[in-house]
Formats: sequence, C-alpha cells, structure tokens
Amino acid sequence: MKTTVLNLARVVRSAVKASFFHHVEPTPQQLEKPTVSSEHAPTHSQLHGEALAVATQLHGKRLHLSDLTKAFASWPTATNKHAHELEALVNSLLERIVTNEKKLKALKQADFARLMALWYPDAEWEELKVATAYSVWIFVWDDEIDAGDTDAATNEELAQAYYKQSLAYIHSKLGLDERSPDIEAPHQNMTLFADVGDGLRHTTDIQQRQRFFDELENFMLQVGVEHTHRMAGTIPTTEEYMNIRSGSVGCAPQIAMTDYMLGIRLPETVMEGPAMKALWRETIYICLILNDVYSVQKEILQGSLLNIVPVMFKNMKREDQKSMDAVSRDLDVALKETMERFEVAVEALSKISPEDAQLHGNIMSFVKWCRYFTTGVLYWSLESGRYGMAKCINTDGTLSIVL
Repeated sequence: MKTTVLNLARVVRSAVKASFFHHVEPTPQQLEKPTVSSEHAPTHSQLHGEALAVATQLHGKRLHLSDLTKAFASWPTATNKHAHELEALVNSLLERIVTNEKKLKALKQADFARLMALWYPDAEWEELKVATAYSVWIFVWDDEIDAGDTDAATNEELAQAYYKQSLAYIHSKLGLDERSPDIEAPHQNMTLFADVGDGLRHTTDIQQRQRFFDELENFMLQVGVEHTHRMAGTIPTTEEYMNIRSGSVGCAPQIAMTDYMLGIRLPETVMEGPAMKALWRETIYICLILNDVYSVQKEILQGSLLNIVPVMFKNMKREDQKSMDAVSRDLDVALKETMERFEVAVEALSKISPEDAQLHGNIMSFVKWCRYFTTGVLYWSLESGRYGMAKCINTDGTLSIVL
C-alpha cells in the first residue's frame, strides 16, 4: 500500500486520448449486487457495486486526522486588501449563473471570497476579478457533475456533451483559433467564462492561454473518468485514482494562471523545465490530499466514493488490517513525502539563473504563490461551510470526521 502511494508523483496529465473519456464497465459480480438497502437511503441511494459495498463498510466510521495546520506552520498565509469587495463580487457572479435558490444559498455560504483573498493576497483588483470569475465558474461547473442531482450527473451521454460543448466555448473565448466564429454559451454557467476569456485574451500570450486550455481540457477529461466510475459503481486502484484526481481536482488550470496573476512572464524554458513541472505536480498532490480529506464527508453524503479516503480503504490488501487509523497513517506519510518532494523542486528552481536577479525573483515569486495556494486550500477548507469541518475540529486541532 505504502509503495503504491509513494510512487504517485508521476506525470499529472493523463493519456486519455482514445475517446473523450474512458469507459469503465462494471463486472458481472458488481451488476448482481443490490443497489441500496433502505437502511442507507437517501445517503447511498445512487450507489451500487463496489461503491455501495465500500460505503456500507465506512458508514458510521470515524476518520481521525492530525492538525495539518502544524505541518504548514512555516508556509506563508495572508489576506488580500480587497477581501470585503470580493464578497460582493462573488455573490453577484453566483447570482448571474445559479437560479436554484437552495444551491445559490449553499454556494454563498461556501465563502469563495475568503478563498480568493487567501490565494491571491498581493493581486490587484483587475486580475482578482478575472481569477474570481474563473474560480466561481469552475466550482459551479464541477458541481453540475459532482453533486449528482442534475441530468448531466446521472447520464453519461449528457455528461459527455456537457464536457465537449464547454471545451469548445472555452477554446473560442480564449482566442486560440482566430478563424473560428464566436460560439454562444452552451450552458448558463458558461456565460461566466466569458469574463475569464475577455480578461486573459488581451493580457496574455498564445502560449499562456494554450497552457491554460490544455490544463482545463485535462481537468474535464478526468472529471469524465470519475463520472464513468461513479456510473459503473467501480472504485479504481489507489494509483489509478491519484492519476485521475491529479487532473479532476482542478488545481493545474489555477496554477496556469499564476504568472498572469503575479504580473510576470517566466520563459518557456523555465515553465516547461523539469523543476517547474515537479513544483506543479507536488503542489497539485498536496492540495489534492487536503481537499479530499476535508471534503470526504460531503462527497459520501452526495453519493460519491471517488475520494482518497474510500479509495485507500478499499485498496488495503489485508482485510483484517482495514481501518480508519491505517488510512490516517497512510495519508500522513503521503503528505509528508510529497511536501519533501516539493522542497526538492524548490531547491532546483532556486538554482536557475541566480545571476539574473529579475528572473530569479520571479521564479521565487511563483514558488511563494504555490505556498499561498496550498495554505489557502488548507485554511478555507477548515473554515468554509461547504465542507462543515468546523464541527469536526477537536480542542487540540485534530479532526474527527464521521463518515
């Protein structure tokens, strides 16, 4: 188990090219399993196969997590001076694209403004508006599939159309093919991406926007892979899951906006170099672990077992050693080792062009932002009403999460 987990820091991009998303067929044994018992309804009402079996095993178990703020005590955290204005901006953006009053209320309670203020403490207002429009959009876009209460969430064919139409609109709005005519927004939430495209199109070069698009494409591909696993009731191996989740967690497109948000332009030799790729990979992996452990309760309640906690539990080799304590230990080890690899990448980046003070400073600014990004995920996830972690925090800072 440990060997599998510690070898997960591989390429982030997945080679899902044969089709728009990989199709996962349930086994005959999975098809024969009952869909749900009344005991678990409505929480597990959409589960079947392996997913239902694991959900049943986990039901009522308690996941104990260490105080992860201590692990990141030396990493920077700060709040943008426009924090108050961000609250009004986020609410107005949500009101533009969310018509369901219950969903709108829940999304407002998530306090995305706090997340943006933590992620971009030094950003100016114009850049903040673009980044906030993007972040609000991607949360809402992803919830259409993740929440399990939409047509696209419960129908693979509709989900595939949702991804393809969204990508075509994004490609158009980013101006990646000047010969293509403008495309109308295929879904209400996509109208928000027009703000992003307009902001980036005139302030970034074609390579920056292409990188951003490529990462968004991979994000949508991997969301599709997760969706087919959910529809089939299957749970991948831990290694397979981490490759999928590295894309579907949505961190890479956010990192692709970093030089724009910082007002810098790193050379392609740096951006495409091994040290920078390693920094991206480990930043994504750290944030993936943080996001998954803090959102596991919410996701299971929504009928999704595609989360690192259930996946690790399911893939433990010895049934007699399966426990939440074992999962917690493996998570601690995985997080510790990826943080160590992050520092190795930082060390390698710090040795690039030390004689060029401006370039060196810009590289270190990029690194510092990756730390802000991580601590933003950490503190917002603990505070936000989206995940409900406030009620799970013990007096010593550890967490007890009932599944």
